[in-house]
Amino acid sequence: GCGRTGYEIAEWRAYPELRREGIWDQIPDRLTQLGVSCRRLPWTTDEIRDLVVRSLQTGCAKCVIGVVGATAEFSAPPDADVDVVVDGDGVIARTRFGALRVTINDHVRALTFDPPGLETEQRIVLAVKREAGRLPVSKGLADLGDDDSALLDDPGTRLFDLALGRKEGRFCIRVEDGAAREALEKATGLALPGSLPTIGPALLAESPTRVVESALGRIEVQGQIPPPGARSPDGPHTHLLPDHLATGRALPVGMDLPRAYLPGAIFYPNA
Repeated sequence: GCGRTGYEIAEWRAYPELRREGIWDQIPDRLTQLGVSCRRLPWTTDEIRDLVVRSLQTGCAKCVIGVVGATAEFSAPPDADVDVVVDGDGVIARTRFGALRVTINDHVRALTFDPPGLETEQRIVLAVKREAGRLPVSKGLADLGDDDSALLDDPGTRLFDLALGRKEGRFCIRVEDGAAREALEKATGLALPGSLPTIGPALLAESPTRVVESALGRIEVQGQIPPPGARSPDGPHTHLLPDHLATGRALPVGMDLPRAYLPGAIFYPNA
């Protein structure tokens, strides 16, 4: 997806800066001729991390993690601040009803499907090298125990994997004692959508914390789950739509990644 030849890639570090810039200038035309819609953006790891941090700090950015039909969105609700902390490769952001953590390291690439020439990329896929980004895949609803990676305060809770059965992402629920936890325990071993008749009513009633993960990181969402057909709230929210999940797509139509990558998140710097 980068548009360089094998020889250029092999010799890249030895090229002077002027020659590298000349090759990058040719990339849009090369990709158009090849019919490639996915483009790798010529950003270093530090530049990708800086963009994510700056965009989140403005309160205008939006980040989506998950697969088609099972996603979480992190964005600032109206009149809410976003607190951003950088810890080495990690970026953690918190706002009302939600939190985000992503790890931007040398395994992460910034890709886009937008046409070349835009002053600001509006839709960026933060992708992870496939060999470095595999998630545990559960075939049946599973009790994962205590969530040692929790970003939001949920005392006395347990994490349950709803078993999407997908390598690109997983959708989890973090619950305390109550009807939702009992329903999840009763449905242990069932895969989606077979478990929804058992767990759905209790999850709607209690609206526990939703945790959606990818190879890049996680988004946690609290607050009321809207009933079917209702509008999602502004700010952090999730979608769990079995009909869309059944498509088996990791990303929307027209956003197919090269096989070398797993999707980490779709990032909108200026949403």
